[in-house]
Amino acid sequence: MKARIVILLLCLTACGGTLTEEQRRKLHEGMEEQKIVQMTDAEIMTTAHERGREVFAALEKVHFNPAKADSIAERYKTRIHWTVPGTATNQEIEQQLIEAYISGMVTGSLQDNVQRLYTDAKQGGYDSILYSKPVVSPMPDGVEKLDGVWNIYLSKKQVVLTAPHH
Repeated sequence: MKARIVILLLCLTACGGTLTEEQRRKLHEGMEEQKIVQMTDAEIMTTAHERGREVFAALEKVHFNPAKADSIAERYKTRIHWTVPGTATNQEIEQQLIEAYISGMVTGSLQDNVQRLYTDAKQGGYDSILYSKPVVSPMPDGVEKLDGVWNIYLSKKQVVLTAPHH
């Protein structure tokens, strides 16, 4: 749709027509949206980490209400999934993360995390990124228990589009 507008406006100017200020503004906006942006892999991962934290903060604001998580996922164009240790419905990557967080509890290193979700076994390319954040609670004996992990699936394309560009 936008590409058609840009082409139509270009045809009008090529045919000797003149553009109004509004048409000129829309043409420049369309060109800006179509501009190719290059980001390094490190910049993509840093932006994904920031975006994951932003989505997690939105979840915190609604006190992790599952009914509101869907609207947050829609607003941020992402997929949000809560996983609990020992649940059979966890995806393989989510189960691996739970195991890693449980191991990390021993060393006290429970941090949020981002990782690429590769499109093939050779790990040649990826089209999405998984941001994960563990939730723990103290037990009566003072030891922490892993309640679960928030998994926020971000598309690489969406991360690039939402990145601040220079």
